[in-house]
Amino acid sequence: MKLSRSCAGVVAVFAAAMSLAAPAMAAPVVGPGDPIRSPMVGSPKEGNRFVGVPMCSTGVPGTVTDHFGQKHKVMLTAGHCVNSQNVPGLPIVTGDVYVPTSDGDVHIGKAGAHRFELPNDSSDPAALLQAFNGADYGFIILDDDVKTTSASYSKDENGQAHGDPVVMTGIQDNPTLQPGQVAVDNLGKPICIDGSRTGRSCGYQVFRARNGVWSVGLNMDHGDSGGNAYDPRTNEVIGVNSMVVGPISRVQPADVAIEDAYGVPDGQVAQNFQVAGATDQRDTEYRTIAQDSAADEDYRARHPESDSLLQSVKDLGIFDVPTIPTNPASPALPGVPSVL
Repeated sequence: MKLSRSCAGVVAVFAAAMSLAAPAMAAPVVGPGDPIRSPMVGSPKEGNRFVGVPMCSTGVPGTVTDHFGQKHKVMLTAGHCVNSQNVPGLPIVTGDVYVPTSDGDVHIGKAGAHRFELPNDSSDPAALLQAFNGADYGFIILDDDVKTTSASYSKDENGQAHGDPVVMTGIQDNPTLQPGQVAVDNLGKPICIDGSRTGRSCGYQVFRARNGVWSVGLNMDHGDSGGNAYDPRTNEVIGVNSMVVGPISRVQPADVAIEDAYGVPDGQVAQNFQVAGATDQRDTEYRTIAQDSAADEDYRARHPESDSLLQSVKDLGIFDVPTIPTNPASPALPGVPSVL
């Protein structure tokens, strides 16, 4: 059937209007320290934003070559940020990962290999012992169109930056410890973190276990989980933000995560993981945790039927593990950081 010239013109105008009304959101440049959102099954959506979802941060992106020789474009985060297990106290997410842009939530990938073995009750001595050995890593399999940068950078929950972008040079590859072993070969070495709750802070390492680099002086809080931790002397990635116990913060070592998830032999992580080569600046404005928290509260007030779901996420402290009491002041580190 042929359309009349006038009908064809109406259709063309209507199609053009529809394309202008709903432009596709381009994938942003993502890098270590950026915010992510991981919806749960049943998470409500308002406009282009998911409501009441767990809020976390990202570690370094790069390409990992597994023990079969296959390459994977990934980004690190914490395991509990992409949790698919029935862990008491943690919601199960869908596995889709988004970044919260000012125009809405943009899909950047899906959860890949991840493990979460940490306790939720830090008052239990047995649970604290498990914290030294339990893994907390996650890998995001990035969408093909997502661009990445190796520049670690973050803004805090109020949108304030606490330093300039720092280009990551690689993964720090330490001898892997057996469960239960503790080493102090990192005692006194500096460490810095980027996260979307507190931004950047620096402190000192104290000791390490198989799945944990423990440090003091880091201002880590809920929402920083999965964010990038690095050595400011070499700009090598140490791992991703995981948890805190009192004044001591725990980082999941990136080298152990890569070994476990992709079958890379101990000592070969540096050869099998290449950090993102680009050092592009972010060109996308992200929403902050404070903005999303305020928007969630407003949504709850307008949609009381969703209160139980949103309250359950709020009670989890923005999807993170134990609350931090006041930490000691972060020490000043000479020569930090190298500026992009």
